[in-house]
Amino acid sequence: MKKKIFNLLPLIFLIFAHGCGFKPSLTSSSHTFSLQVESKTGNERINSIIENQIKIIKGIQRSFQVSLNSIETRNIVSKDSKGDPAILELKIKLNYKLSENGKVLVNRTVTEKSTYNNISDKFEFSKSEEILRNNLVKSFVSDIINSASNLMQNQMINDN
Repeated sequence: MKKKIFNLLPLIFLIFAHGCGFKPSLTSSSHTFSLQVESKTGNERINSIIENQIKIIKGIQRSFQVSLNSIETRNIVSKDSKGDPAILELKIKLNYKLSENGKVLVNRTVTEKSTYNNISDKFEFSKSEEILRNNLVKSFVSDIINSASNLMQNQMINDN
């Protein structure tokens, strides 16, 4: 009996998630604003990933300009008995500004970090590090979109 209930839980969750109107923020095309990267400094790879992900958001009500400044650091958290790095930390710090008509509306600094084990195969290591980097950047993109959405919500509240 418990096994049947346990097997039905994912189905029940999906029904409720669909019924509440949940939509992933990065794939939703219902944004009423657009985002355009105005300037970018710092880590070019991170800034390019962010720019590519937010340029797909095209709304018509308002247009926000985004300024990006990113810093990526890698630190050794622990070493093995030989002195080689065993656990590493990837830390990305992003300062972004949302502006409209030259007026800065949001100025925010966000830091994300992830720890991971060192891999002796350098090709696999670089691939896993790239996946971690992309996951951290997705968090930044989501934060930028949420900030712009909050600005739109505040506008609707003020209009009423």
